[in-house]
Amino acid sequence: MDVWVDEFKRGQSLGSQPEMVPGYFVRSTAPINVEQDECKPDEIMPTVSEVVESLYQNSKLNKSYTGLVIQIHGYNTGIERVIKGGKEVEGRDYVFEGWQKTWSYLNQQESAIFGKPNSFVYLGYRWPSESVPSDFKDADKALPIALKFLFWGGLVIAAVGLLLLVIFSSPLVDAFLAIVMLISVALTMIVATLYLLRIIVYFRDSYRANNFGVPDLVEFIRQVDLGLVKRRMNDSLFETVAKEVGEGLDLAPGLLAVAVRKTWETIEIEAALLSDRNDDAFRLLLPKIKQRDLASVDDAVFLKIYASLVIAEKPTYTPADFRKAAAYWHDEKPRIRLSFVGHSMGGFVTTQVIRILSDAFDPAAIGDTKSLEKLPSPNVGRVFALGRLILISPDIPLMTIVSSRTNFLRSSLRRFEEAYLFSNEGDLALRLASTTANYFSFPASTYAQGFRMGNVTVNLDANKQNATSKSTYGIVNLPELMSGAKPSPLLNFIGVQTLSRDTRSLGQEGQKKREAMRKRSAKVDEESLAKVNQDPESIADLFTYLDCTEYRDITYYAKRDNQEVNVLISEGQRSPLNFVNYVKLLKAYVDFSSDPGKGVGVDVHGGYFYGRLSNLLIHRLAFLGFQGLLDSLIFQPPIELSVNNSELPVELKANLQQATQLPDEQRRKIALQALSWLCERRKIQVAASPERYYVDVLGFKRGETRARILTKDVNVKSVSTETTVTPADGK
Repeated sequence: MDVWVDEFKRGQSLGSQPEMVPGYFVRSTAPINVEQDECKPDEIMPTVSEVVESLYQNSKLNKSYTGLVIQIHGYNTGIERVIKGGKEVEGRDYVFEGWQKTWSYLNQQESAIFGKPNSFVYLGYRWPSESVPSDFKDADKALPIALKFLFWGGLVIAAVGLLLLVIFSSPLVDAFLAIVMLISVALTMIVATLYLLRIIVYFRDSYRANNFGVPDLVEFIRQVDLGLVKRRMNDSLFETVAKEVGEGLDLAPGLLAVAVRKTWETIEIEAALLSDRNDDAFRLLLPKIKQRDLASVDDAVFLKIYASLVIAEKPTYTPADFRKAAAYWHDEKPRIRLSFVGHSMGGFVTTQVIRILSDAFDPAAIGDTKSLEKLPSPNVGRVFALGRLILISPDIPLMTIVSSRTNFLRSSLRRFEEAYLFSNEGDLALRLASTTANYFSFPASTYAQGFRMGNVTVNLDANKQNATSKSTYGIVNLPELMSGAKPSPLLNFIGVQTLSRDTRSLGQEGQKKREAMRKRSAKVDEESLAKVNQDPESIADLFTYLDCTEYRDITYYAKRDNQEVNVLISEGQRSPLNFVNYVKLLKAYVDFSSDPGKGVGVDVHGGYFYGRLSNLLIHRLAFLGFQGLLDSLIFQPPIELSVNNSELPVELKANLQQATQLPDEQRRKIALQALSWLCERRKIQVAASPERYYVDVLGFKRGETRARILTKDVNVKSVSTETTVTPADGK
């Protein structure tokens, strides 16, 4: 394996609260620089088998749903380096600490999640990122000789030229020397620019994410998939041995089961030990087996387990055995839902992982070049199915949500059952660093198309009359969805705000403008996501967009607890942001990044994890899905939806009071209105996918609904007469 596993409960207490959502930290062992030794795997438990065991036990105990949620960090998240004993070693890992807090939040504060036992496993994945700035000494040592020659040669020539300018006063000589000096300074600046690009580590992190982080996570998921199938094959063996060894033994059944499993995992690769019993050789392996809770188990118990394993009938691991074991997640249990929460460059890692996991030869994914029969299954591997994709300020191309030839993710994105995008207009990390760094590599001919997906905004301006929504905030297309009319393409509701161009025109007004353009000219508006020549399918309509630009909430910012502030932009700012706003916002971001503990500044790139409502939405969507989120707003409501809240509209309060007694569809319609009110109150703009309304509220079949959305043939009345209502879990 190219990863090692740790537990979030290490050094973290939940008090009297049991761990209802097991949490694991998985780290790639790839080094920061290729010359360094790889990070050695931890020899102490846990291992990947603990993740497998948690998922397997959940599958056995839960008949309806088992989920694995993987969270992936972004760029510029290296591990702290400290000097100990004259040697540089690893210090604090702020990624681990942050996800440990998330694990604690899931187990202590999110009753909607921890209240569903045996349903979820949470996993934080670390790929080998580096913090800004990169090591200056390493950057200097790695500088190629040719570039060093250009840099120092340019400086020397410029210095000599300057000296000659002082000595000679001839106009002709002065002109010649000036030209030479300009060329030399230009060469020096080119080298200095390359050095600076290395120091900001963006390209180095991009390389590591693509070539280390992606394949290591793919291999980990493959190993978990294999481990689950083998665990199913070993189930009867483990139960038989535990029953035999446990007779007359005063040992907790759970601890005995772990002892049997760890003993088998240790000796399975020792063919000689299993074919011919050798107690002395087995005793040498006991220190490896007796870790953590097993340290208290007597050696005699392990010897008894070993003796029982030698004589027991063991799995043969034939292809037929594997097929039979894998069928367990088809015939008896639902597949394990594999969901991802990707932030920044973690969104890039996520999408690349899905590209690799997707089966290129899946008949449902091939279709016909002239038709839209591409509806690939969410199933990946033998036990997993892709569940929810949560992208938070993702550092991936803007065109990912457009169904054009340039969208290299269109097939893999269709595999997810649900997809969400959290973004904000003021994300300077993407607007400045990412767009600048990708300027000379990304094949776009216009400025706006060079933006990243995290720059997408919901283009609803409070200063313009909008025909589809009464409010600037909340779910802006909710009236349209609930009216039963054929929904407008979501590309009409989203765009990218630039300083040079106002893109905030949408709804019926935006459609009229584009229709006028279509009549005037056949030319495509290169700065728009909604092209004149419409895409043949609507990938964009599968996403739900949450524009958090003006999001205002109680935050978890240091020294600002229980204070209501703008979470992602500075106080007093609002969209669309102008140049002065961006200058002030840049200072606020620098203030925050320099020392998050000071309690000043704004995290324009990762502030979503500091807001109370955004934090709730991210995790409930990842673990529960949209339908589960709606149900939780009724049965485990946040404090804002308390019927004692005087700010609740009278009609909504009355509906919430009776919602628990209503049928699913009516209850979820009320919950949807409550969600819209929550987002409106917190100044979040949401463009909801029609699929979420049809499938998760009305209960239509996912497959047919998605086919109609992709072919732009969605009509509530036609779908409702041709489909049957099924539970959202059936999907």
